[in-house]
Amino acid sequence: MKELITNLVLFIVFSIIFSGLTACTGTQSVTTNTNAATSPVVAGSETTDKKSSVYPPLASGLADAEFELLDGSTFKISDRKGKVLLLNIWGTWCGPCKAEMPYLVALQDEYGSRGFEVIGLNIGDGSGTPEPIELINSFAEKMKLNYTLARSSTAATTQFYLITKQQVVPQTILVDREGHLRGVFVGGGPRIVNLMQETVAKTMSE
Repeated sequence: MKELITNLVLFIVFSIIFSGLTACTGTQSVTTNTNAATSPVVAGSETTDKKSSVYPPLASGLADAEFELLDGSTFKISDRKGKVLLLNIWGTWCGPCKAEMPYLVALQDEYGSRGFEVIGLNIGDGSGTPEPIELINSFAEKMKLNYTLARSSTAATTQFYLITKQQVVPQTILVDREGHLRGVFVGGGPRIVNLMQETVAKTMSE
């Protein structure tokens, strides 16, 4: 029975129905429908009474990948177990990434004192070359970002893509306090942001 429930949840998590895309791939903006965004996969949006253990754990390839903080130190997602994490991949060159950042700032403001952390994972210039830390810091200051920023290696970003099945940015993954996957949001736009906010609120209320 437990295996059946887990498989059902995995099916929900990874069944993506596309209604257009507002995102970036490589170093070019991709917009196939300016009025719609990629439908996000939201694990657990159907109910709020399931136990955390019902949801699949974040894949170890991503949970145990090393990310470089802007001060040069490194960390793993698994190091932050006990927090609700919103993992967002982005680049300074990505318009939809920039557009959603004020909402990420607002989420950090609202829930940060309750064990919630937004982590922005910079994927580089879109061709595999890391963006300079000085550029990221300057960009963060201009955008008034209040959440954790780190650089993602090509290998770590690939692990992110293996979960979402899409090689675009922005993409965001929500991980609960037990390290389980609670939501996957691909692309940008108001619909994505609204569903992200709703899923974070539900997870934080548990």
